[in-house]
Amino acid sequence: MNFKLFLLGVLLICIPIFRQDFFVSHFTVFPLYFVFFPVGIVVLLWSVSVGKLKRLYLLLGICAAIEIALIGSIIYMARYQRFEPLSERYFLWMREQYGFFKSTTNFDANLSQHDSLMGYRFRPGIIGRFTNPEFNVEIKTNSLGVRDDEASLQNPSIVVLGDSHGMGWGVEQQERFSEVLEKQLNIKVLNTAITSYGTHREAKLLNQVDLDSCKLVIIQYCDNDLDENRVNFPNPQKSAIDARAFEVAGKQNTINKTYYPFKGIFLSLRSLITNAMKKSPPSSPVASAQKVANDSNTKLEHAEAFFPYLDRIRSVYKGPIVIFDLGVYNHPIVEEFETYQATHPTQDIYFFNVHPLLGQREYFTIDDHINAAGHTKIGLALADYIQKNDWLRKP
Repeated sequence: MNFKLFLLGVLLICIPIFRQDFFVSHFTVFPLYFVFFPVGIVVLLWSVSVGKLKRLYLLLGICAAIEIALIGSIIYMARYQRFEPLSERYFLWMREQYGFFKSTTNFDANLSQHDSLMGYRFRPGIIGRFTNPEFNVEIKTNSLGVRDDEASLQNPSIVVLGDSHGMGWGVEQQERFSEVLEKQLNIKVLNTAITSYGTHREAKLLNQVDLDSCKLVIIQYCDNDLDENRVNFPNPQKSAIDARAFEVAGKQNTINKTYYPFKGIFLSLRSLITNAMKKSPPSSPVASAQKVANDSNTKLEHAEAFFPYLDRIRSVYKGPIVIFDLGVYNHPIVEEFETYQATHPTQDIYFFNVHPLLGQREYFTIDDHINAAGHTKIGLALADYIQKNDWLRKP
């Protein structure tokens, strides 16, 4: 074995594993990120091949077979929608690796742009594509910079606030629950949901909407809204995402969505190293869901951070508000909101628990967002709920 070449190969492999932050922060060297690991693999294999090409080709073939198996697992799970994974450990590993293949709308420069008030928002008036292993959908925005048509800005009867779930992550625009509502109720529904927005930014965005004709506001809450809501009340903080941070995040997004040789091996190796350094295995979805439930039941922290924003919304809108939640885990946070509402009454606030409608088949297999079937069920149930309460006919 050539010891010097071996050390060089190890160095080339370790640099992108441990110093990814350097590449995303220094744009001139950023393209080299995609080169270091595959070159390092070849150098490492060459060092142990002791100058014999046949041995090098054999080792490369073994690595290629491992890579095909790793990437093939992602593709298989994504394309064929396996609702019963082979094992929980295998499924958790798949989800962990998927996170490093997953692009996001908020830091894709083709879809979004930096915004000094919001940190980021969709580019206004664009038509683009949002692609991940489990889907390839069109993103079309209006002049407000939200994923909806221009007509919906004029006299909407319902306005939807939310994050990636409400925006319609992974589903076509006409498949979202907001469009199901439009069709069922024969009214205009404006969907202002934007990926990763908490209630803090959702309320700020609502200030830019003409609400003269609005008879109902629907808020889609997510458990990850908590941090943004808590840190910005009572005093809103300056956005941590300036133009530079937006570019850096865009580079990270480019890394996630770009395939390069041996990326599957790279991610597996990095996962093994980071998990070994943490010295604790990833928790199962069941255990994590139970933790969320226990925390919520004892602290009511989501409600305490959320309800103050209803007062801000009330400053621009006086009508009924319907709230439901969607998140990674199927734990209904609206039950916590209802508990809080019982001791802190707020007029014209209604909670709708969508979780009994949703099962495994209403979510993407690897991604943690609801699919088109989930949106349809929510849209139909909301339409029925709205009709029973007769909000749209009230002056």
